[in-house]
Amino acid sequence: MGVIAGLLAMSFWGTAIFLAALASRKLGNVLTLFWMQLFGFLVGLAYFLFNLNSFTFSRISQNAPVLLLVAVFQVIAYLGFYKGLEKAEVSLVGPVGAAWGLVVAILGVIFLKEVLSTPQLLAIGLIIVGIILLSVNIKDLVSSKKVNLLVGVKEGVIAMLGWGISLYLLVFPSKDLGWFLPTITFRFMVLVILVGYILFSKGIFVPDKKKFPIKLLLAIGFFDIGGFFAYSFGVAGIQASIVAPIGSAFALVSVLLAKVFLKEKIDQYKTVGILAIVGGLVLMFV
Repeated sequence: MGVIAGLLAMSFWGTAIFLAALASRKLGNVLTLFWMQLFGFLVGLAYFLFNLNSFTFSRISQNAPVLLLVAVFQVIAYLGFYKGLEKAEVSLVGPVGAAWGLVVAILGVIFLKEVLSTPQLLAIGLIIVGIILLSVNIKDLVSSKKVNLLVGVKEGVIAMLGWGISLYLLVFPSKDLGWFLPTITFRFMVLVILVGYILFSKGIFVPDKKKFPIKLLLAIGFFDIGGFFAYSFGVAGIQASIVAPIGSAFALVSVLLAKVFLKEKIDQYKTVGILAIVGGLVLMFV
């Protein structure tokens, strides 16, 4: 069951990223994030209402400040990530953003005094090498000795930092409230932030009907929340050490989908970079 849960999480998240690239190029990053979060939240809300009697709400207010920070960093991460997908290839932005495990590990060492194992130190090295190979135009570096960052790298790094910080912070309320309540709470906060931003910027929630890909957005919301449920179900059991490495390799799925359906070209340097990041993510949880 642990392997199955991990494979489902990897497949769902990877598919959501690929579909988000299609949606963000049609709607932009803000509306894509809003509708994806809304549809995913409604699925989570249905689960919440169905299991209402099993939840304890007395400590939510105590964890609200941390969950608000989680929501803010989630918004920053997603907006940066989707902005990157608007103008750059999935095979570049996806793996860089997915390297949030590196940020979580570093924050754990700094603030929780955690000690990294040898495989985790190797994982950090692999992820850093992978990010460099994906971020830098190697041919220009060799020919002109100049470092030119590729388009979309900055947004991928913003996503990596945002997700890493938010998921690190999410550990604390999750220990107090369990796996579900913190997530449904910060997702609601994310929606409130996005609604405020759209209204303040005098934007529109639904563009021209011909340009509004509702089926695509529904699919993104479904796959995103589905990946969360599969991951949470798996790590809640005794096989967390199996689920986490498999689920964290979701960038591999999005890259393969982009190569097949968007015909993205992946040169030898990108291939090595992608494999290094995926390998590092797997080792990070061993």
